[in-house]
Amino acid sequence: MDLFDPKLPFFKGNLHCHTTVSDGKLNPDEVVALYRDLGYDFLALTDHRRLSEPTHLEGCMLLLSGMEMDFTLPGEVLHLIGVGMDERLERYDLSGGPQRCINLYRRCGGRAIVAHPAWSLNTVDTLTALRNVTAAEIYNSVSTYPWNGDRADSSNVLDAAAAHGALYRFVASDDSHRYQGEAGRSFTMIQAEELSQESLFAALDSGRFYASQGPRFEQISVEKDRIDILCSPVETIIFYSNLIWTPNRCQVGHDLVFASYDLTRNRGERHVRIQLIDARGRSAWSNPIVLHPSSL
Repeated sequence: MDLFDPKLPFFKGNLHCHTTVSDGKLNPDEVVALYRDLGYDFLALTDHRRLSEPTHLEGCMLLLSGMEMDFTLPGEVLHLIGVGMDERLERYDLSGGPQRCINLYRRCGGRAIVAHPAWSLNTVDTLTALRNVTAAEIYNSVSTYPWNGDRADSSNVLDAAAAHGALYRFVASDDSHRYQGEAGRSFTMIQAEELSQESLFAALDSGRFYASQGPRFEQISVEKDRIDILCSPVETIIFYSNLIWTPNRCQVGHDLVFASYDLTRNRGERHVRIQLIDARGRSAWSNPIVLHPSSL
């Protein structure tokens, strides 16, 4: 089974950034122009506690409505990105707790994303308790030096959550604030029929997307006994799962464009995700692939 449709295009976008409406250093028009110049197809302006303009096309770029809500929990914070909500959201008090916020995002036509779980010190208990979340940020560009301590990569806590039953799909976002080099470092590639909110959301809901800093997944094929990967040239391809160790998990070489992972050797694997790493150290991350018992 191929996970991507070779007849459909991929669209590149950023689902998390800030402007002068909250704590960003550029105004909305400047942020849109910057990402347009970087070749992005869609963008969500997600200022803190302020819903941006309704979803609309601005030239060849789709601007999704968006906002970021934050909740302080014992020993951690939880930041929730919402994208695609309509003006009904402004009728509601979103401060009544994280799950209520997620539910209201969905009620108003949007989708919820858990922002920077490693930066937020999110726990497995917190992540496994949430429902109706579309994705989590496996990488957040601004959550590392020189802007933050090095908590940009959330794969460890997301792997732990997956091992306990919460399989989040992955996006990568810039969370741009200062616009001092963080913008354009990471992005989400969505395979959709067209550049519209309806089409992008259908792709998000079905899992036809991946997170990246540069490398490309061309195809992921899941067979009963193996997973095959076609990709842009990379140096390392890693297959992660709920098991602590498996043989042939890391495949290393020069300009790798193909890898195959044997599913028959590792009894007890429930899911697998793939990371690509290119010669510049940039990564791409697939969504977790659920393995049916019949394939083990």
